[in-house]
Amino acid sequence: MQIQLSQEAQEALKACLVTKGKNKGALLKQAPPMATLAYAAWQGAMINANPYKASIAGLMFLSPDQWRIYNEINKLFEALPQLRFLDRDRSALEKLGVW
Repeated sequence: MQIQLSQEAQEALKACLVTKGKNKGALLKQAPPMATLAYAAWQGAMINANPYKASIAGLMFLSPDQWRIYNEINKLFEALPQLRFLDRDRSALEKLGVW
């Protein structure tokens, strides 16, 4: 199964990743600002990687453009389960054997 992300979705996902330090490439610990496409990408990733961090209230207020990005990222993370380890907390809990 091949998933193609739109250019906007790629940029939004890139904006919700850590860019420096030892956690480079991991998902940000907290969501980006709510009015951004990166927020929707972060929610789409987090709903799969660590649903405890996803905000149901935040999802209720997504714009149509944000919903499109959320759905693209959500499908990507569903198709590639190994991406769930981009969340540091999920990764740590898996290593401990409690997830």
